Amino acid sequence: MKKITIIFFVLTAFVFSNCNSCSNSTDAAIIETESSASNPNNLGKGPVMKFDSETFDFGTINEGEQVEHIFEFKNVGDKPLLISEVQVTCGCTVPKWPREPIKPGQTSEIKIQFNSTGKKDLQKKDVTIIANTTPIETVISFTALVIAKPEE
Repeated sequence: MKKITIIFFVLTAFVFSNCNSCSNSTDAAIIETESSASNPNNLGKGPVMKFDSETFDFGTINEGEQVEHIFEFKNVGDKPLLISEVQVTCGCTVPKWPREPIKPGQTSEIKIQFNSTGKKDLQKKDVTIIANTTPIETVISFTALVIAKPEE
């Protein structure tokens, strides 16, 4: 009976010591998450996309004009940045983006082409970039005031 009691205490001590190390690693993960939350730019935490400007105004254009703008960005993080997809809200906007990883410190660009055919008045379009960043989505946008063609 003494052997069983000793084995029980040894196993109990082993289980509790492992739980304490699990608790410590969980605490460390919570601390890491909190420190990431306190750094809103997540600088130095994986890939980070930083744009010169996240908005662009084409100004006044005539209906039917096709215009384009290049949004330049830099990976200011410490891991390669990979854009998996760029989503637009309508077929009037065509994005072109780099398919290869952007290394830390490297700059790149996303080209947006806007076709104003069939559009009139103020147009505001969002472009959602899906990448291996935190958060996973980044939204850039553009506006244009489209003057309608005169009725024929």
